[in-house]
Amino acid sequence: MLHLMRKHAGSWLIKVVLGVVVVVFILWGSSAYRARQGNQVAVVNGETIGLEEYQSTYERLIEQYRRQFGNTLDPEAFEKLDLKRQAMDQLIGRRLFLQKARSLDLAVTDQEIIGAVQNMAAFQEGGRFDARMYQRVLAANRLTPEMFEEGLREDLVVEKIRQLVITSAKVSQAEVLETYQWREGLVSMDYVVFEPSARREIALTPEEVASYYDQHKADYEIPAQVKIGYVVLPFKDLQAGVSISDEEIEEYFQDNKEAFATPKKVHARHILFKVDQGASQEARDMARGMALKVMNEAKAGADFAELAKKYSGDPGSKDKGGDLGFFTEDRMVEPFSAAAFAMKPGEISEPVETVFGWHIIKVEAVQEAKEPLLAEVKETIRTKLAEDRARSVAYDQAESLYDAAYGGRLADTAKAGGMEIHGTEFFSRNDPFKGMPQAEKLAQVAFDLSDDEVSEPVELPDGYYVLQVTERKEALIADLEVVEKRVREDLTKSRQDELAKKDADAFLGKVKDGRDLEQEAKVVGLEMKSTDYFKRFGSIPGIGFERELIDMVFSLSPSRPLPEKVVKGKKGYYVVRFKGRKEADPNAFETKKSEIEQGLLAQKQQNMLDEYLSQLRQDGEVSIEEGFLN
Repeated sequence: MLHLMRKHAGSWLIKVVLGVVVVVFILWGSSAYRARQGNQVAVVNGETIGLEEYQSTYERLIEQYRRQFGNTLDPEAFEKLDLKRQAMDQLIGRRLFLQKARSLDLAVTDQEIIGAVQNMAAFQEGGRFDARMYQRVLAANRLTPEMFEEGLREDLVVEKIRQLVITSAKVSQAEVLETYQWREGLVSMDYVVFEPSARREIALTPEEVASYYDQHKADYEIPAQVKIGYVVLPFKDLQAGVSISDEEIEEYFQDNKEAFATPKKVHARHILFKVDQGASQEARDMARGMALKVMNEAKAGADFAELAKKYSGDPGSKDKGGDLGFFTEDRMVEPFSAAAFAMKPGEISEPVETVFGWHIIKVEAVQEAKEPLLAEVKETIRTKLAEDRARSVAYDQAESLYDAAYGGRLADTAKAGGMEIHGTEFFSRNDPFKGMPQAEKLAQVAFDLSDDEVSEPVELPDGYYVLQVTERKEALIADLEVVEKRVREDLTKSRQDELAKKDADAFLGKVKDGRDLEQEAKVVGLEMKSTDYFKRFGSIPGIGFERELIDMVFSLSPSRPLPEKVVKGKKGYYVVRFKGRKEADPNAFETKKSEIEQGLLAQKQQNMLDEYLSQLRQDGEVSIEEGFLN
């Protein structure tokens, strides 16, 4: 299968890892092939989900959240995400989809596999599929073409099922309008804020401090720490010793000529007469009539740039006299691009209609396509090939070091091989050693190593790293004497917060009993403030984005101007009163309609998928090992 692709991919015999490349289909492909066996964690209609498959999916989810949120997610936040359940639901859902596809005789052809692989950016060089790159990326993820393509075939089958399920999803214009009015409506409010920080003096006894410490000991944990020793194989140092022959440069040039070619470019100006999508024929004809009038002025000698400033509906180029600069043919929408590239410098086009409306185009200059000359790009190619060769050599050396140090001490192996070993001070997972490039990545690797384990080569921008933990400190709770200052600060803030809420609750009670908000604020030495109008998903003027506060105000009305409770925000506790409401601007509906429609459609499609999977699960036999997710 895929013989031609394999033939070329297999010819690249150098072991090289370019780093962890995110390929959407690898998300499932690797585990789909490798994890058929192992300890059973769930059964879906008689098919087993193994422990290795589950662990792989669970670890990927953790990595995805870490890439998205960095180190801002603490263990408690991870617990709330319930990633164990998420991973299991993903695996069960995938298995149910694949089983349904088999029952419907859905299949994926070899040609579909080839097309999917060749269109993945991770496997392309200069915008074209590169068989050697394909092999290298798979090697970086410890996959063979057979493994990857089996998982990919399953991914494409799952996608076919998804499309069958969501194809009937539709969104009516009434739904779009209703959502627009809900999303774009505005409210304003009066408010008084009780700030905890306003209470400066809080007297604390030693007994209170000790009691607070005993109740919150987990907050004063000193996290686990490690020291590491590491060896770096730098690309730059190795590149200096790489020799690239003229024959290699010539071969690369011939294989990648298109990447070095200079495409034809046109420098043009335009004047746009906008026509909204879905506009009537009468509106289109009126815009074209205006375009013809201005075109005649331009052809009669009027300054095109001045005409553009006066008439153009394109805000991006209007102030520049309609100037679009130089562009290639693929940068502009058709048929605008076809018209511009058929013109000569100085020519002015007839009106050209696109999805945006009618355009008048004036070509200022043309740069013809230019075939690349080897002499012009020879040194660029030499540098690239030298960089690639240096990466390959660095990986080979790092892999050899890893093999030699396996089961022993990295420092001894490095010394025996004449390599320099570096060391760090103690650091924690979320506060990595600052002296290393991309310290966070190396810290994650270090904390995943067991005692005496040597890491596999880790690629960073400057080279490959091999590391080993040399010393470890387990997490421990700091003694009160060590963190007493922090404990006092935390207890003080807690007391200030309690008092601020107590005062805010009492204040709201008085206002609900009929006292005036502004007058009562003066009584307690505070100021009532009012906001301008704000949207449901916008920022509150003078306050900022406060989700709970915004939701509270939008739930109020002239007949119910006061809330049931105070709301805690970043600055303190808010007592609010409804002030006014404005409907969404009807004139802006057309500009936001498409975005809202797409969002509603995506939401409906996801709901349909969720319901479909729920039904498949209900109709089937799905069991999870007892206690596994606890």
